[in-house]
Amino acid sequence: MAEQSPFGTRGAAALSGLEFDSVQGKQLSSVFPQLDKDITRVKQQIINGKTEQKVRIPRVVNGETRYENITIYPLFSDGFDGAVIRLDDVTDNVRIEEMMVQTEKMMSVGGLAAGMAHEINNPLGGILQGAQNMERRLLPGLAKNEQTARDLGISLESINKYIEKRGILKIISGVRESASRAAGIITNMLNFSRKTDVHRTSCKLDELTDSAVALAAQDYDLNKKFDFRQIEIIKDYEKDLPYIVCAPTEIEQVLLNLLGNAAHAMRDGNTENPKIEIKILRDEDYVVVSVTDNGPGMEENVRKRVFEPFFTTKPKGVGTGLGLSVSYFIITENHHGSISIESAPGSGSKFIFKLPVATPR
Repeated sequence: MAEQSPFGTRGAAALSGLEFDSVQGKQLSSVFPQLDKDITRVKQQIINGKTEQKVRIPRVVNGETRYENITIYPLFSDGFDGAVIRLDDVTDNVRIEEMMVQTEKMMSVGGLAAGMAHEINNPLGGILQGAQNMERRLLPGLAKNEQTARDLGISLESINKYIEKRGILKIISGVRESASRAAGIITNMLNFSRKTDVHRTSCKLDELTDSAVALAAQDYDLNKKFDFRQIEIIKDYEKDLPYIVCAPTEIEQVLLNLLGNAAHAMRDGNTENPKIEIKILRDEDYVVVSVTDNGPGMEENVRKRVFEPFFTTKPKGVGTGLGLSVSYFIITENHHGSISIESAPGSGSKFIFKLPVATPR
């Protein structure tokens, strides 16, 4: 047998879980049964003397789909015909490429959403302004209103009694309030979708958190009838919190990830009386935010991996496993803070992140 390179031996040993001395001289299919169906192709490549490569071959390993590149190199030496089979695990590369494609899709959707929000703002502004004008033109005491009523030979007081009796002012007020609420939602969407706002600025974490909660309240899953507004939100903010220097949209993204994960965990765990408690306090040179839910909690093996890229407990097609890893990167790398989790089965989950207090100039 040809001499084995240390790297090749170690890689094959790690892949098979066996030592080289224990497999020397054995059939390849007995050591790597997953290659059994490739043996015929290996023999064909030995005959034609050509190198062959197959890329992104999926294999299920311990319930997880992995991807491999398989390269077959024919060998001819002193009348001995054979081949070298090289396996390269390219799972991470495949997932990164898929992530990039998904990111491009989301950027397109985000741009479309921002454009739609701008377009909705225009008629919404007209509705809001119209409702406000209707209220003003029914008010007694305004000179123009009184003069117009006198010119028409009617009493403004009588008109207002009729309007009050029929509840018309309440209806107009409801239209105005609904329009104002919709305008606030769109403003939050626009602020979040503006990718140009990457510069650091002084912010209050309580204000950013309130904005994220308001935006999360619009998360409605039509497929599973899940409404974030059904969750009780408990806020416990320390007074007179100091400013931090941050990229507001990035911190808002972290908060939305934490709130969204908590909401989905409680939904999937059929949690009764779902609650999310948000605490913000100062701890020496840091402002600390904790997001705690009363959901099903996590097993230790899940808790240890929540910040790993591509790790998710959600069904295929639902989660990418990137939300918490991106949040970890934003907090630790972009803002020089820290993020951690406390969780146990049946005890809910608590995410804590710290951001440094802005240093006075």
